[in-house]
Amino acid sequence: MKIDLIFEGGGVLGLSFIGAYKSLFNQGFDIERCGGTSAGSIIASLIMAGYLPDELETIIMNTDFNKFTKKTKTGKLPLLGRWISLFTNNGLYDSRYLEEWLNDLLKVKGIESFGDVYRNGNTKLKIIASDVTKRKMLVLPDDLVDYGINPKTFSIAKAVRMSCNIPLYFTPVKLEYEKGSSLIVDGGLLSSYPIWLFDEDSKWPTIGLKIRDVMSNSYNGKDGFYSYIKDLIDTTTNRDETNFIKNEDLVRTIIIDYNEKIDTKDFTLSNTQIKELYTNGFNCTENYLNHETFLKDLKINWSKIVREQLSRKN
Repeated sequence: MKIDLIFEGGGVLGLSFIGAYKSLFNQGFDIERCGGTSAGSIIASLIMAGYLPDELETIIMNTDFNKFTKKTKTGKLPLLGRWISLFTNNGLYDSRYLEEWLNDLLKVKGIESFGDVYRNGNTKLKIIASDVTKRKMLVLPDDLVDYGINPKTFSIAKAVRMSCNIPLYFTPVKLEYEKGSSLIVDGGLLSSYPIWLFDEDSKWPTIGLKIRDVMSNSYNGKDGFYSYIKDLIDTTTNRDETNFIKNEDLVRTIIIDYNEKIDTKDFTLSNTQIKELYTNGFNCTENYLNHETFLKDLKINWSKIVREQLSRKN
């Protein structure tokens, strides 16, 4: 069965999406297009590059995620370095390592720019980012034309880095174009779960993968400046959108559970924790797919989307 697949953001919790991908793969789903935000955009890009579930499992089990939190030059200064970096670089950590790491993985499959994943004039990969300069959501690569940039020549790894740039945590990416420049940050700031990405051109059902929402520090009675900053950042990477998801979107959404002892920004994960996230993603997806009404509801939902699509054209 052909499907489009959408991934929510979620920081390191997004590793569970690889287990979910394994379940979908085992059950014979043919993934035609992928979209995602933040951590979800990483998995989406690797799938569209041609990576199989077992290959991705090997990659995450052999990746030192601690390297993703590389300090800026000012951040390395003693005592007040982190605060100086925050005020001078608009972030605590430099996200360039993520771009380099992903670019190397994509090159292995012969993929670098969005043009490499175009089919019949359309991209098979869409990524959400946020332009804080223009105060608008970006659907990459489509919206690059508004900046006078050719979507087909734009680096996928750079687009993913833009989508993953958690505000205040990572330094924003500066997107330069003929008429100026914009600061680009995490897509989760404006749309953490873009389940709608392919609905305007729906050729088959869409399945969305979403991390179960976590309660904030303040909700759990933890006050103070640090807890406030942490909640502010977590709102970008793993905010509660469930109440705002339409019923017809819930029937095509697989919600993945996780161990709340694992924080969305814990880049010091052990292999045991990585395996736990992977296994949770696999098991939760299996439970949904094995439910007797899931596929039936999915097809009914898609039929409704197609009818709405045709009515708009008429």
